Amino acid sequence: MKRWRDILFDNGFEEHYHIHIGMRIIKTALAVFICGLLGVLRGEMTFFAMIAAVMCVQKSTEMTLKNSFNRFVGTAIGGVFGVALLFAETQIHMQRWMPLYIFVCSFMMIPIIVTALALHKPTVAGFSCIVFLSISVYHVGDASPYTYALNRLLDTTIGIIVALLVNLVMPGAAPIKPPEEAAKK
Repeated sequence: MKRWRDILFDNGFEEHYHIHIGMRIIKTALAVFICGLLGVLRGEMTFFAMIAAVMCVQKSTEMTLKNSFNRFVGTAIGGVFGVALLFAETQIHMQRWMPLYIFVCSFMMIPIIVTALALHKPTVAGFSCIVFLSISVYHVGDASPYTYALNRLLDTTIGIIVALLVNLVMPGAAPIKPPEEAAKK
């Protein structure tokens, strides 16, 4: 078995690990700030847009695009299942007996994960479940759960677009040259 330090830390535990504020950190902070400003203009705090921006900004534009697409797919899957359950709940009022509602929510994880796998997107399964739970558990009984679900999708889309734009506009990290090329200079 590996040492606990190697298990708990991504690259093992290094005593003299150098930390620097690179472009990805700056891009992430800027994207979150822009999402916050857009939320102020919309008259609400765009917490989920900010989360999407944090999750989508990556080292390269290509990685950001891939991560953004996955984030959108995960939000859509969780949102569709969440709205479907809320619609069913308004028809049959499962929340009157909360253990039944929790049981249904728990077992909804199965079709959500299977849907992500069927779309060949296993990496979005966990996030799809989180979106579903944020809609179905947190907003059961709200006056307009459908509006919440649509706003959730809109917020995530805003965060994704901001992350993509920030990553496109701001320069990326300088490409690392192979040691042979660096030695020639």
